[in-house]
Amino acid sequence: MRTLESPIGIDRDAFSRQLRERVESGTAFDLVVIGGGITGAGVALDASLRGFDVLLVDKGDFASGTSSKSSKLVHGGLRYLQQGDVPLVREALRERSILQRIAPGRVDVLPFLLPIFTRDGLFPRRIARALGSALWAYDTAGGWRIGRLHRRLRKSGVAKMAPLLNSDRIAGGYIYYDARADDARLTLDVVSTAVASGAIAMNYCPVDEIATEDGHVTGVSLNVDGATLFVPTTCVVNAAGVWAERVDELVNQRLSEPLPTLTVRPARGVHVTIPWELVQTRVAMVLPVPGDKRSVFLVPDMAKPDGSFEVAYIGTTDTDHDGSLDNPECLSDDVDYLLRAVNATMQTTVTRNHVIGVWSGLRPLVTSDDATEGRTADVSRRHRVDSSGSGYVRVVGGKLTTYRAMAEDTMSHVEQVLGKRKPCSTRKTSLLDRHPRVLREITEAGSSQAELLPGSQLTETDVVYAVRHEAAIHLTDVMTRRSRLHLLHRDLAERCAEPVSLIMQRELGWSDARCQEELMKYSDLCRSEVDAMNEGMS
Repeated sequence: MRTLESPIGIDRDAFSRQLRERVESGTAFDLVVIGGGITGAGVALDASLRGFDVLLVDKGDFASGTSSKSSKLVHGGLRYLQQGDVPLVREALRERSILQRIAPGRVDVLPFLLPIFTRDGLFPRRIARALGSALWAYDTAGGWRIGRLHRRLRKSGVAKMAPLLNSDRIAGGYIYYDARADDARLTLDVVSTAVASGAIAMNYCPVDEIATEDGHVTGVSLNVDGATLFVPTTCVVNAAGVWAERVDELVNQRLSEPLPTLTVRPARGVHVTIPWELVQTRVAMVLPVPGDKRSVFLVPDMAKPDGSFEVAYIGTTDTDHDGSLDNPECLSDDVDYLLRAVNATMQTTVTRNHVIGVWSGLRPLVTSDDATEGRTADVSRRHRVDSSGSGYVRVVGGKLTTYRAMAEDTMSHVEQVLGKRKPCSTRKTSLLDRHPRVLREITEAGSSQAELLPGSQLTETDVVYAVRHEAAIHLTDVMTRRSRLHLLHRDLAERCAEPVSLIMQRELGWSDARCQEELMKYSDLCRSEVDAMNEGMS
């Protein structure tokens, strides 16, 4: 396993200076990757490890789109197996195993409980056999790589793991194993590793134009802190997810070899967080949704020293989204849908008033023009890569678990554009984590490692590190992505916002007015989430 020497994080100011120097010298990049989510980060890492000169840019923060708003799972997708997409499940389970190897300690094994519910007081033997067969197929497809196989549970075993399940309806169950990861943190790790291998990465750096000459890509015009910089390149990779069609509009029709027309069908996936005491499950659970053929996850999170948890989150919905791509809201119907699954199976009743956090992300599902009807849940999660000799490559679709394979596939197209072939090494290169020595130095210099508020799992040291070494430049960057506090416990996050803003003010030299502006924007975000969730309530 190869481990890179870390330059200690993402130095945005240094990269801004480097870009200006390159513009002055006219030095071109081999490729510019548009989109700083997990897909673009993966492409940037693969390319930089192959020795290519890479620039990664995002119009917002790293992972600020779908890549911080997933179910936080690294999994094969049991339901994809049930839909008959065995190759996708095999690929995802293989990639899960690779991620466990290259990101130890960040991709954690997560047991999942599949309860079997009685029907009219009778044990549903046909359903139990079907679940058992599906889990054997899952283990055979690659689930075994995690080191554990599924097993059958008696009713008492189910009750021990999830004591608040409705005991009158439980007939038994199964336990199987997958994995989880902090999606935004994983994306930052991939970006940091790309930087350590030579890439330049810039958040809050919109692309205003993709230039062409004689139908071929020649460069991109970037907005770098209000200044326009033209950066020469011979290849542009569109990894913008649900915004991929907008990037296409900047260049595709001016290429000598345009790419096929793309249809992205955004599917909204909503999650809600509730206090753990309401469900008290020790493991993740898969719960059926009454009146639908889907199921949702119930996942405990924010572990406490005594083995209990602060919160649990429920997700995800899977519906067409026709609103803003930049701000997909969690609506009242979404909340009701998720709570219905919990309330149908638990002894306690969970209401909207119990919801303490929400997040909503958009899956960039790739469809043909004749496949825009029907449930988004039935649309394939496979990725698609298109390229031409004009210097433009587009990758769309896929899922968090398979980002590395998507990047490898994309780079095979990029190499055809560049006319150079170099081996992929992402399977055997460890991802960089937050640097322990630097965290220790920050603490020794006077920053506190005590929680800003009890239960927040956020410290002054965390905030300082996020600013100095993870390119956090807005309050929302820290509250929603460098930590997950806003997503998991919004009320607690709101109380932490002021002390976090004061630390950032000290680190970034904000004026008092700028500090208040950041607090106001974050407060507006919190209020808009609550308003959207409660819209339509009588």
